[in-house]
Amino acid sequence: MVLLRRILVTTDLSEYSLEAMEHASSFSLLYTSRLFLLHVVESDRTRQEATEALAVFAAEHLHPEQKVTLVVRSGSAAEEIVRFAREEGIDLIVMATRGRTGLQHMVLGSVAEKVVRLAGTPVLTVKPKPVGEGILREEDVEMELHLR
Repeated sequence: MVLLRRILVTTDLSEYSLEAMEHASSFSLLYTSRLFLLHVVESDRTRQEATEALAVFAAEHLHPEQKVTLVVRSGSAAEEIVRFAREEGIDLIVMATRGRTGLQHMVLGSVAEKVVRLAGTPVLTVKPKPVGEGILREEDVEMELHLR
């Protein structure tokens, strides 16, 4: 049996990461797991600014009863994600991928691809739907489960 006690979800604080957060949050609630929300600062803002922005992002998008630890790291995103997962004994990494292809993918690479290659932990990559499309509302879930 797979037990997911410690789930890591990565975010760049954009709307692209929301669907990955939704998946990670759902797993966390189902398994009563600790959720780690990780944002890696590469250079554009200070750690203090990033920490404040991450707290606001989490408050806006996670369930208030969610057991969540907010983490900000500095450095290369892929390396810091893999390092954090190893240090904290993470059972599952959940991250969004933007699905770049062609020249853009070759030049920029993919953080998700690097994490999948380097991590010793299972990685769930989520390709987001266009922003705003397919996001479930609480009422939809209640109706589907015949709770209303």
